[in-house]
Amino acid sequence: MSAHLSDQTMTDVLESGGSPIEWAHVASCAACRSRLEEARAGRELASKAEVPEPPGLYWEALRRNVSRRIAEEPPRRSRWAWLAPLAAVTAVVVVIAVSLVGRPPAPSESALLLPAWSALPPVEDDDGLAMVGGLADGELANWDEGRGLGAFVAGLSDEESEALVAALRVERPEGEL
Repeated sequence: MSAHLSDQTMTDVLESGGSPIEWAHVASCAACRSRLEEARAGRELASKAEVPEPPGLYWEALRRNVSRRIAEEPPRRSRWAWLAPLAAVTAVVVVIAVSLVGRPPAPSESALLLPAWSALPPVEDDDGLAMVGGLADGELANWDEGRGLGAFVAGLSDEESEALVAALRVERPEGEL
């Protein structure tokens, strides 16, 4: 053993005898042997000293002072105090992720849209559109100051178009387009 014995090892050698390696070092090292002899002498001196028992008021004052200091001392935060909130957030994220994995995929936006509804019949069943087209090609094609009947009909609002189709259906003789 090349290094000197530490204070803790020296205390262990003094109290419990130490290991054979430590005793061999003490036997071969004058500095450690001298420290061990000083420690033995100090221990003997301490054992011979008479220390009187403090009065009862001392213990009461000590208890009050310790209690006051404990109350004044701010609570210590652990270096790992941030770990609990982080673990809670991680657990929430894992629960949400696991619950979403088991679900079927959400329908796309186009699947959520309902088809448009109209009071008018489908184009292939609507005779009024063919009639309006025929009027646009006929003698009224240049009505509406040069823009033509088609432009006029195209400029109608939905309600006006519906009213025109209803009027044409009522005015049209049976079997004619």
